[in-house]
Amino acid sequence: MFGFIDGVPLHPLFLHAPIVLIPVTALLTLAFLVPRWRWALRWPVAVLAVISAAGTYATVRSGEQLKDRLELGGEIADAIDVHQTWGNRLLYAAIVLAVLAVLAAMVATRTAGLASTLVAVLLAVSGVTAAWITYETGDRGSRAVWCATGVAAGETASLEECLTP
Repeated sequence: MFGFIDGVPLHPLFLHAPIVLIPVTALLTLAFLVPRWRWALRWPVAVLAVISAAGTYATVRSGEQLKDRLELGGEIADAIDVHQTWGNRLLYAAIVLAVLAVLAAMVATRTAGLASTLVAVLLAVSGVTAAWITYETGDRGSRAVWCATGVAAGETASLEECLTP
C-alpha cells in the first residue's frame, strides 16, 4: 500500500507532508502560548498535528518498503539505517505532538489558567522537538541519497566526507 505506484516509489511523495506540516504546526504551537490566541488556534493546531502524524506514518512505511526493494549495502546502507532510525524517532515525536495538540484543544475549550498554560508549554516543547527531528531526519535522508550521486559524478571525494554532517 505504501510502496510504489507503477514502479515509482511513494516515499519521495509522502515525505513532503511531515517536511511541510510539522514545522508549520510547530510555529502554531508557539503561537498557542499566547493565551488570547488559544481559542482560535486550538482546533487548527490539533487537525494539523493529526494530519502530520498520519503523513509521517505513511512516510516511514513507504521508506521501509523502498529500503527493502533497493537492497543496498556498505556505507550507503548504513546511512539509510541512520535515516530510518531518525524517521522512527520522528514518528514517535509526531504522535506525541498530535496527542498533546488534541489534549490542548480540549483543555483550551474547557478551562483556562494554569492547566491551559501547562498544556500549551508542553505542546510548544513537543512542536519544537518534532520540528528539529524533522530537520535531522531529512538531512540524513538527503545525504544518503545525494552523497552516492556526488561520488558517482566525481563531485565528492568520498562517501564518508559527504555523509558527515
